[in-house]
This record gives sequence, C-alpha cells and structure tokens, in this order.
Amino acid sequence: MRAGFRGNIIVPGDAGYDAARAVFWKNPLTDRRPAVIARCAGEEDVARAIELAVEQQVPLAVRGGGHSFVGWGTCDDGVVIDTSAMNAVSIDPAARIARAGAGVPTRELVAAAAPYGLVPVVGQCPGVGLAGFILGGGLGWLSGSHGAACDHLVSAEVVSADGRRLVASATEHSDLFWALRGGGGNFGVATTLTCRLYPVASVTAGTISFPLADARRAIRAFADLMEGAPDELQARAVLTRDGQPAVHINVCWTGEPGQAGGILRPLRGLGAPVRDTVQPLAAFGDTFAMSGGGVPRTYTAVKGSYLERLSPEAIDLIVDRLAEAPGSGAAIGLDHYMHGAVCRVPADATAFELRTANAVHIWVSAGWDAPGDGPASTGWIDATWEALQAHAAGRVYTNFPAAEGDEAARAAYRDNYSRLASVKRTYDPTNVFQRNHNLRS
Repeated sequence: MRAGFRGNIIVPGDAGYDAARAVFWKNPLTDRRPAVIARCAGEEDVARAIELAVEQQVPLAVRGGGHSFVGWGTCDDGVVIDTSAMNAVSIDPAARIARAGAGVPTRELVAAAAPYGLVPVVGQCPGVGLAGFILGGGLGWLSGSHGAACDHLVSAEVVSADGRRLVASATEHSDLFWALRGGGGNFGVATTLTCRLYPVASVTAGTISFPLADARRAIRAFADLMEGAPDELQARAVLTRDGQPAVHINVCWTGEPGQAGGILRPLRGLGAPVRDTVQPLAAFGDTFAMSGGGVPRTYTAVKGSYLERLSPEAIDLIVDRLAEAPGSGAAIGLDHYMHGAVCRVPADATAFELRTANAVHIWVSAGWDAPGDGPASTGWIDATWEALQAHAAGRVYTNFPAAEGDEAARAAYRDNYSRLASVKRTYDPTNVFQRNHNLRS
C-alpha cells in the first residue's frame, strides 16, 4: 500500500495515529480505531485506498472535515480515506467559478474567492469539509437568496467503487450528477468539485442574545420574523446553558445595509438584549465569527432533527427539554430556516428534496468533561430527539444525521429514494460506501 502512495499512510502504533483518527465531535460513538488512515494526496491515492478496503473486506469511511454528527468519517478496524490534504483551490473570476479539492474547509474557499468580490454558497461552520457539505445538500447563510450549495455544483470528479475516475456533470454521467447533489457519499469519493460563485455587495450580521428566561418569547419572535423574511435574510437561534444562559439569534442580511434595522426591529423590540453585535461586516468571511454561545468541552455529542414547522408546541418542547438537561453543556440549535430560493427549486431537480418552506433543521447537543457524565448527557440527547419526532414529519436533513439504517435513509431521501437506489446499483452495486445514509440498492 505504501509503495507509490503519494500521501501518508498512518496505522496504529504510529506517532500521529491518535491525532489522525480524531474527528470533530468526540464521544464514545465517534471514538473509533481504524486499521489504516490513508491521507490521500490525489485521486490515485483514493483509488488505492478503496482497492485495499475491498480486497481486505473491511469497512471504508471517507472524511473531509470530520464533522459528521454520528462519526461516519471514521470506523473501527477498517480504512479511512482522509481527503484533508486535497485542499487546492482555483478561482476563475470571469466565469465566477471555483474549483476545489474535497478536503477544502469552507473558510478557505470563502477566503480564496473574497479578493474577487465573490462568495460561494457555503455553510455557517468554517471547518466543515466542502465535499461532504455539498453532497449532503448544503444549507447556510445564502440559502434564502441563492438556494442550497448543491444547486450550484457545476461538476464533480469522483472515484467510484471499482476505481474508475469519473466526471459527473449535466452532460457527463448526468444520473450520478443528479444523485451527488444531496445523496451523500453513497456513490463514490468526490475528489474535486467545481461550483458557482456570486457577488455579494454587503453583509450585515451579528448576534442578538436574550436571557434564557425569555426563551419562549424570543423564539416566537424569531419564528414570526423568518416566516415572512425576505430572501436576503437568514437567521438561526441557539439556546445554551453555558456561561450566561441565553437564546442567541445569529442573523445575516445581504440586502441594502440601511434596511437591516427595519428588518430586525421585531427582535430588538422584545426589550434590552444581553448582547447585540449586528453591524456591517468588512467581508462575508467575518460571518464565521458569529457564535452560538457555549464553552468547549472534552466530549460533545449531537443529533440532528427536523421541524415541519416552528409551532408554539414545538417551541415549548424545546425550551422545556433544555431546562431538563443534566449539565450546563447542553444546547439546542435551530440552524437552518427554510425559505426563499432554496424552497423554489423543484424537489426532484436534485437529490436534495427536503425544501418545504417554514421548516427548520435542528440539532441537539451536550458537552461534558468527566467521562462518567457521558451516559446522562447522551441519554438526554436521545430523549429530546425522540420527543421532537412528533413534530418532525418523519424527516431529517442529510447533513444532520441522528441514526443509521434504512428508516433513517428514507427519512432523508423520501420521494427520491427509489431513484437514488437505482443510481447506487449502477455505481456501487456491492455497497462499498456504507458510512452514510445508506441506500439499499
């Protein structure tokens, strides 16, 4: 395996093994010990790593930024394809196109495009890997004005289960191109992605925080604001118990700067906030500095869910469940409010069909430091997730997973499931790529 491999092969016993196997969310579920970590330098390395896993009949995981809630970027006793070194970026400002390696973090793509006055459609977390983000659909601050990240994918270079190097676009392997835009990592390893960029003239953004005692009122105001929001506004709300317990409402406005005050008046009219940092930003990349509150912990676990609508009953449930958390490291985030351009794309135009207006993608997390506190923390997450399912319409965002298995995959893909399974049969008939919302071909 090492002979001719341009990247690095890391195995148990190597000095950097524990650092190399670590993923972003550290907890008992994600603390895995792979047999081989293949830190690939290019598609030839990727093909060799796939071949090794197939020959040895061991699990195969693919990792970019390592942000999977459920640890799909790692595995026990198998092969991990680590694409973090595949991080080259090129910008064509005239065509407004970016070409980026699978391991590029979103912050680096934003930084590369910034000198040209252009912005990619990316998520809110700076360290998330570009490939996993786009393959899962991809929601962020520009979803209202420009749609999902997958809507702006021009092409993807992919290594398939049998080692072929494919280009998927509207004119080449169009069935695979459709499936890659929201179908997750079911079909191969995306090594390079080409996506469109957009000019964003101005950004007004920041955080308005309210005491946790006012959580119901603040979240209802957030829901009312977003239900009629212009495309140029996106916001999220995060409820935390760490430090000064609060509801943090992060907002991003890409319309005329002078209109921001009027747009946000309903929030500011609630009363004096704990904090209000909303202001014009020098660059879109400064949005990454917005915080949802909270203090870093040794261990963190998180599950994703979905709200068909941010109803008064759902709001009460969220506030009540946070109050019952066993420790101060608990948080609940209403991360992506569905409205605007992302909801105007037909559900079958891409594999990402979860585009219902006024729905909200949500995460439930808990952090702890003492290993003994883990069971209570993860138990609270599980119970909260179960309670939320009464409002979830049986759905989940591909990038916010909570469970494995066919039921979870159908919750992610629903009406597109059968078509996706057909593409799976074509490009991965033996199900080499299983660490995802796995399709049963």
